[in-house]
Amino acid sequence: MCGSRRLDLSSVGRHSDSVQEHSPVFDARNSAGCNGSVIRSVLIFFLLLTQVGCHGTYLREQRSGVELIVLGIAQDGGVPHLGCQKPCCVSARRDGIRLGPACLALVDHSSGKTVLIEATPTIEEQLSLLRDLTGRANEGRRPIDTLLLTHAHIGHYTGLIQLGREVASADAVRVHCTSRMASFLRENGPWSQLVQLDQIDLQVVEKGQPVEIFPGVTATAHGVQHRDEFSDTVAWRIEGPKRTVVFCPDIDGWQDGALDLLIEGADLCYLDATFYDGRELPGRDLSEIPHPPMVVTMEHLAGEALDTPERFRFIHLNHTNPALRDGPVRAEVKRKGFSVAEVGESYFLD
Repeated sequence: MCGSRRLDLSSVGRHSDSVQEHSPVFDARNSAGCNGSVIRSVLIFFLLLTQVGCHGTYLREQRSGVELIVLGIAQDGGVPHLGCQKPCCVSARRDGIRLGPACLALVDHSSGKTVLIEATPTIEEQLSLLRDLTGRANEGRRPIDTLLLTHAHIGHYTGLIQLGREVASADAVRVHCTSRMASFLRENGPWSQLVQLDQIDLQVVEKGQPVEIFPGVTATAHGVQHRDEFSDTVAWRIEGPKRTVVFCPDIDGWQDGALDLLIEGADLCYLDATFYDGRELPGRDLSEIPHPPMVVTMEHLAGEALDTPERFRFIHLNHTNPALRDGPVRAEVKRKGFSVAEVGESYFLD
């Protein structure tokens, strides 16, 4: 295991002056309808939207540097989840709550350029949220400048379809991905049409080789073991002038030192938290959908988490994961020095 480091994580922030954790569209704690008042959250949401409308110019003028913002924290199917009749999804449907799949944005406030990590099925909602949070949005045929993809499971790339001629009719949005992922997109419809019409510009990356996404900011793909039916799978390591972030939403497990290698030298790590302890889906064979349970990850990183609280943040939570909504479970996660990522949280890389 890597040596423990004490880090100043005070730059992990929240957009308290804009749409943030109280959003009725994306709030994980309201997604099960078990905690807090949905009505109160809706009122706060619209109040904050008003503040963004009044002060958006001020926010744009005051920000500088490269900012990472969380736009989604759920597993591929989001909340509510198709076919789910458990209280978590029943109440979400009743209350109009939606929680989108795991997604990060990187915004260079100096140039106004935007990078999205993952193209989820809720890409439009997530980009709208980004506009509300930052006052920045690309218009017309370039809704984003660059995409980084991890793999070809539905919650991570199918938002690309929104870039097609039927919707945004995008103009050569750069898509960084592995060679196998690029081949999958080129050779299979409807994705192949995006390539043929130059609506996406595939940029093949070599694992372990950094690519510059902003001046002074690089992204490096690191191969991880996962179910690779259509493409291989990577985690992304984003290195800025002063800080480094790791994004690993999907991995089969932490065997062979994979976790230690991935997080080495990183200041903030978003890690696969699909399942809490593997008991959330009775009747399902979890060997068919392997992920490291949160309890295993917390045990492995116990010492480092207590030394650097909030360095390790869980993302990609299944709709059944109690860490989305259960107060005592969330308190236990926090007590151990970990955190569940929240939509709207941000982190500057410089």
